[in-house]
Amino acid sequence: MREITGRLASVYIDVPVLRPGTIRAYLLALVSVAVATALRLAIDPYVEGVQFVTFLFAVIVTTLIGGSGAGLFSVVLSMAAAAFFLYPPRLSFYVEEPGDVLAILLYAVVMLFNVAVITGIRVAGERTRDREALQASKDRLQLALDAALLGWWQYDPIRGLVWWDARLKEMFGVAEDKTDAKEFTKRVHPDDVGRVCANVEAALNPANPKPYATEFRHCRQDGEVRWVEAHGLVHFEGIGSERRAVNMVGTAQDITERKRSEEERKQQAEREHLLMREVNHRAKNMLSVIDTIARQTATKTPDDFIERFSERIQALSANQDLLIRNGWHGIEIEDLVRAQLSPFADLKGSRVVIRGPKLRLKAASAQAIGLALHELATNAGKYGALSTDTGRIDVGWGTEGDNFAMSWTEREGPPVSAPKRRGFGTIVMQRMAECSLNGTVDLDYAVSGVTWRLTCPAASTLEPAT
Repeated sequence: MREITGRLASVYIDVPVLRPGTIRAYLLALVSVAVATALRLAIDPYVEGVQFVTFLFAVIVTTLIGGSGAGLFSVVLSMAAAAFFLYPPRLSFYVEEPGDVLAILLYAVVMLFNVAVITGIRVAGERTRDREALQASKDRLQLALDAALLGWWQYDPIRGLVWWDARLKEMFGVAEDKTDAKEFTKRVHPDDVGRVCANVEAALNPANPKPYATEFRHCRQDGEVRWVEAHGLVHFEGIGSERRAVNMVGTAQDITERKRSEEERKQQAEREHLLMREVNHRAKNMLSVIDTIARQTATKTPDDFIERFSERIQALSANQDLLIRNGWHGIEIEDLVRAQLSPFADLKGSRVVIRGPKLRLKAASAQAIGLALHELATNAGKYGALSTDTGRIDVGWGTEGDNFAMSWTEREGPPVSAPKRRGFGTIVMQRMAECSLNGTVDLDYAVSGVTWRLTCPAASTLEPAT
């Protein structure tokens, strides 16, 4: 039936100036009946007994174009024209023969039926077109929602029911097309329920409705927690004290990935802020260390200030290179020892023995120990075991209970005697290491060779094991 209706509806010609209900539609009825009358009079000498043959087409055409009102008007006009021009006595609305009167009445019944049928088909066709246009509009709206990754929902505050589309059913992990509002709130994260309910109540307030826009977390049946952004509008009915909310419609979107990105950016900003504070702190510390090195070097060794100051800054720079390479997350002790003994790298394994477990020093600890190792290596190269071809050095480290221990032992070198004055190198090897690491240093200038032993708390010196 719909197919037949659609085909019949396709014969309609939409002429804007002759649309149903307009004056021009009724003028069309008048013109069509006048033309039909003229044609019937023209063929009257040749045709008998079919007085209404031309009026039939006039009524059909008028009804198809001008609608039911113009069609009924054309039926009345055609009956008047037939009685006036075709039935005796002509040029008079009086009809003598009862049979002619019956023919006119039968024509009226048939034409009224035709007008009703054509009007019904026309209305059915218009409804079909309206449904198709509405469906096309819904399809476009759904396509737009899909493109924006949005789903729609509807809330009936009177019955307390919530409807949602396929996208929201997938988002919330449910199979039902509708649910009870209380059941829906059970899916909202406990920390967000109060805020969501308050926003809904504010939107439903007939006296002063607020725009509904909120973000909340919901708990899927599989246990996953997702973020949702929802917007809605409320339809009210009545006025004054009778005004009430009858419907609420809106959209919702999964914003979990956006929230994760925002949290990552927030954490990144916090990390950058902390990093800037750490850089500022380390820069101040570094400047303090350099200032101390410069003043002590100038005081203790003024004659070779440039050489000694440059060497110590280079040792500090080597520590910094290792720290930066490791992202300020500490330094492997073996890497630090190798860096400070790099001028004697060709002696490693033969005259320089390095041994100890795989441990990582914290950044501050690495600076203090690195400077001490530099002073030990410099003295060993100038006056100690590495100043001859036979001297040897053993560097070792490890943990002893809650303590960290590290040792430097020289042997088979030239005879050693304690320095006559306490230079900056001694301060670095002993006092600076003790203060920086909260530990103790045993520095012994034995005749057989210098020994240096550091003992300090492991928790404050070493990075936690991973």
